[in-house]
Amino acid sequence: MVTADNLNLDVLELIFAFISGNDLVAVSSVSKSFLAGVIPCLYATVSFTAKHAKRYRPGGGTISPFLTLRNHPDLAVHVRHVNIHCAPFIAVGQVHPNFLSETADALQICKNLLSFVCGPRILPALLGSLQGKERLQDVHIYAAFTTTQGEMLQKMTTLRSLTLDYPTWNVIDSLTRWAHSLQRTLAHLTIFMSQEVNGVFLEALLPLLPRLRGLHVVGCSKAPHTAVIKATTTHTPSLKALSFTIFENTPPSNLFCLPTITLPNLRHLAIDVRPTSDATAAIMPSLFNSLTSLSTLLLKFADRQLPIWSSVIDGIAPPNAVTMPLKRLALMDCSVSIDTVRKLSSRCKDLEMLEIPLPIKDIQAFTTAISSLKELHTLTDVGDAHASHGPRASLTRNDARFMMESCVSLKTIVSDGRMWTVSSRILLWPHPVPSRIELTILQGRPDFFLGVTVTPQRYKANTTQHWFSPLKTDSS
Repeated sequence: MVTADNLNLDVLELIFAFISGNDLVAVSSVSKSFLAGVIPCLYATVSFTAKHAKRYRPGGGTISPFLTLRNHPDLAVHVRHVNIHCAPFIAVGQVHPNFLSETADALQICKNLLSFVCGPRILPALLGSLQGKERLQDVHIYAAFTTTQGEMLQKMTTLRSLTLDYPTWNVIDSLTRWAHSLQRTLAHLTIFMSQEVNGVFLEALLPLLPRLRGLHVVGCSKAPHTAVIKATTTHTPSLKALSFTIFENTPPSNLFCLPTITLPNLRHLAIDVRPTSDATAAIMPSLFNSLTSLSTLLLKFADRQLPIWSSVIDGIAPPNAVTMPLKRLALMDCSVSIDTVRKLSSRCKDLEMLEIPLPIKDIQAFTTAISSLKELHTLTDVGDAHASHGPRASLTRNDARFMMESCVSLKTIVSDGRMWTVSSRILLWPHPVPSRIELTILQGRPDFFLGVTVTPQRYKANTTQHWFSPLKTDSS
């Protein structure tokens, strides 16, 4: 007789891979065999967040997971991902030394580390412990280093993805030398908020990275969009993901002499639009003219009250023309009218994910506007509760139910820190239950009605992942 206790350990690990969070901890207390099956999943990802930092008390209170790893080195073999979102402080600007010591010791014994994320400025104390990680592939760090510390970074030669936030000139200066060691592996590079990156630097760097498939140069004031586009079209024709910023200080003459984005394999495009002038509105459509294979388009604007220009919408989905096969569209930090949503819905028929400020007070008209999107399964509200005076209305259960009843394919709505999902769909039909063929026909009729039960749960966005980054399902 087969019982849970005598199941093969590999089978238990496969089952527990579908469980996460506190449920894993609860399962581990069932039996010794369950504990053995849970441990690889439980310690595969080690995270330290602001919640942990507030409760951190050495010798009492909440201990860090890194202290657990230091005290139990046998658990470190299971660690694949380490995410440090926050660090505990004992004074303003002074990180708790015990935490740094525990973290450095734990990283030293995590030999199978695949990815490492470090948001706070503590990496210089951990660089020594990251050396010799032969399996390390993904690194996302706050890159404020000295020259010597930057040289230690160059010893990481197995990276597939590298994200540098606020890099100092030392790091940028060493990046071209580092690229010689990464040219066989690096596929995705992100440089965020650097004052050192410019067009000359990109012209020197990109030829050294022939395998690059994703480049994101955002918030780098000396690297205007014209320089980024020119460098990528010249040196990385196989690029699949691209992000850049349009700055206010871009010379007007360049706005109308924008190089054409001739990247036939481009699937993901994110644009950070800083200026809100008519000149910018005029050049935006030219960015999409030759991108016939684009599946993801993210646009972020500097003015929350800015209505989306009609020329931009016409560029995204030209009327009476073959449109881009967009699967995901995001319009952030702007004002989007119902007419604009209606126009997008009529032209972008293949949309599966839509990120847009939801007009809560006019939700019925909005729902009617998107009801023609038969493939839409995820809707994300990117409206800011603090963008307008007075409290912003929240999406209610009735609103979520109405939207999912009207849009049959819609399965997930994210708004105001909550994620609404369909827990069940009830067929309401006055006749006997139709056959499978009849059901298929009925679903195409506007009078066919499905009663929907929606369930909310807390939702917290990934704060370490940049808004312009491709989803894991999009990147390759």
